[in-house]
Amino acid sequence: MSRLKSVIQGTALATSLTLLLAGCGGSSGNSASDGASKSLSGTLSVASWAFLEPTRGDALLKAVQEYSKTNKNATVKKVEVARADYEKTMSTQLGAGQGPDILVIPDAFFPQLAKSNLLEPLDDVVKAAKPSKFRDINDNYKWQGKQLGVAWEVVPYALFYNKKILTQAGVKPPTTPEELVSAQNTIKEKTGITGFTVRHQMGEATPWWTDQSNWEFGFGGQWSNGSKLTINSKKNVQAVEAYKKTYDGPGFGKGQDASTYRAAFKAGQLGMSIDNSSAVATVVGDAVPSDQIGAEVLPFPGGGSAYAGFSIGINANSKHKELAKDWIKWMLSSDGQKLFANTLFPSVIATDTPADDKLLSANPWVAAFNEQVKKSSSVVIKGYEDHTADISTIILTQISRVLAGEVSAQDALNEAQAQAEAKYGK
Repeated sequence: MSRLKSVIQGTALATSLTLLLAGCGGSSGNSASDGASKSLSGTLSVASWAFLEPTRGDALLKAVQEYSKTNKNATVKKVEVARADYEKTMSTQLGAGQGPDILVIPDAFFPQLAKSNLLEPLDDVVKAAKPSKFRDINDNYKWQGKQLGVAWEVVPYALFYNKKILTQAGVKPPTTPEELVSAQNTIKEKTGITGFTVRHQMGEATPWWTDQSNWEFGFGGQWSNGSKLTINSKKNVQAVEAYKKTYDGPGFGKGQDASTYRAAFKAGQLGMSIDNSSAVATVVGDAVPSDQIGAEVLPFPGGGSAYAGFSIGINANSKHKELAKDWIKWMLSSDGQKLFANTLFPSVIATDTPADDKLLSANPWVAAFNEQVKKSSSVVIKGYEDHTADISTIILTQISRVLAGEVSAQDALNEAQAQAEAKYGK
């Protein structure tokens, strides 16, 4: 999606980003402009589907090519692959000993590449870069004790809302599941506008899996303990029961897919939703300017949440490994992280480096997302990484039955546990 294009509306993003790209070529702190980079030369290829995105793709290309200002003997070129074909294309190319030198890796794709020994270890790079405030999320990109990737773009979730609608309805931002149900129903009753909605249909199963996991993680649950599946745990059952109560309320937008309810929020016709920060960036506009959007951490008792994560790594078969490592080292430098904090805004990156003050002040809602990410987890099931897609389908199918009133949350998750264990149990 074109995040930057949307955020530009009503903000100083275009100006600040242009100035940043023009001025961040110099070195400071732990920049990679000194040392080995001066003796390394060649052309690096970097793969990402985001290069194809309007506006954002151009900004991203400029950012990745900033490395050439610290190492004038190197050039960086983009590899464009459509998002729908990305994993298949990268798997085929890397498996054949070819492909780009550096690639962005969706979280669900990381285990496949790691297990197949297609990623170059980065422990020496991280040690040399000494990145400041390296996020714990980077631990998710270790495999058998080796750092095979570092966080590229982490998209956190939070509860966001239209301030004007909540004021009209006389409700405050909810801080508990019960308050969420009450607030959504009151908004509908007082204003006639849908109070709240989130993904809830199998037609969007892949993104729904991440959205749904906010509820279970928010109640302190997980899908496994690392060795055994915990689908039908007490906390997970409580989360699905709370989700069902929300879904059954008259203020919930039943039948609306993400594109529909995001468009409704953008038009000022939705009170609240739980979504990722990139999605919120796309709804900023004339009808709902950034200063009319509020956001809070999720209103669930356990405090946790999910995130949509993407790492960046080096092709183990790259013919330019040392140059690629130097690029990663530069990316982790203070200059590099500041550059990408702005370029990938409102996502968070490998370190706790803030975006430009102009971006943050123009989009104050981002603060809640940045706070929530501190307690967020990957939706790739630990110990069952290769089977996450299949297990998630089993779970969501059963949750759909709960929403349809066919079965209780407990019975549904018991059935999901049984089916998943029968196929993938250890």
